[in-house]
This record gives sequence, structure tokens and C-alpha cells, in this order.
Amino acid sequence: MKRTIELKHVGPKDHVRRVLEELITRLEDRLRHFPEDAVSLHVLFEENGSHELFRTSVTCHVPKHLVAAHEENRDPGVSIRKAFAEIERQLEKRQVTRRLRNLRHHAELARRAAAMKTEEVQGVEE
Repeated sequence: MKRTIELKHVGPKDHVRRVLEELITRLEDRLRHFPEDAVSLHVLFEENGSHELFRTSVTCHVPKHLVAAHEENRDPGVSIRKAFAEIERQLEKRQVTRRLRNLRHHAELARRAAAMKTEEVQGVEE
């Protein structure tokens, strides 16, 4: 997976980077079925010092799909975790949609095979 991490105006970078690396590793585990060079992740974390507000923006490109999440919070850890939770939720939703599409496709194939078998049996009986 291609990773891009941007930290803007961030004070304690070590803590933020450690949390980001942990969550990115967890996300990589969920995306391991894709080819490694087909997935990219861009994380932007910034601190607005005048308002004591933290913004996290996460964008994940997977084949034929783009998933993005943005979070703002006064706690940097909460902001990061909520953004990654939203990315995981969207990816899970995409997986469910793909599974349902595959199930429908297999059901349609089974129905066609049964219809062809019925036609063959009727053709033999005549």
C-alpha cells in the first residue's frame, strides 16, 4: 500500500504518528486481498492552534473506488480514530455490496443451469 502522511502544525508528533501507524497497519490487514500497488492511502492531520481543534482527513483509493472521511475534534486521538472508523465502515459496506452482487450472480447462474437442464429433459422425453 502506498502511504502518504502529512502532519501540519502538530505539536507532539511522536504520539500522533504512533496512533496513525497503528491504524494504518490495521487498515492494511483489511485490504490485503488487493494487489499492493493498487491501493493508496493519504492521511492529513492538522492542528488549528487558535481554536484548539484537530482535523483528520483520510482518503483511500482502492480499485474502482474512492473512500474518504473527515473528522474534527478537540481531542487529536478521537479525531484520528473516528476518521479511520469511518473509512473501515465504508470499506465494509463496499465488501457487503460486492458479496451481495456475487450472490445474485451465482443465483442467476444456478437458475439458468436449472432451466437448461429442464429443457434438456423435456427434449429427451419428446
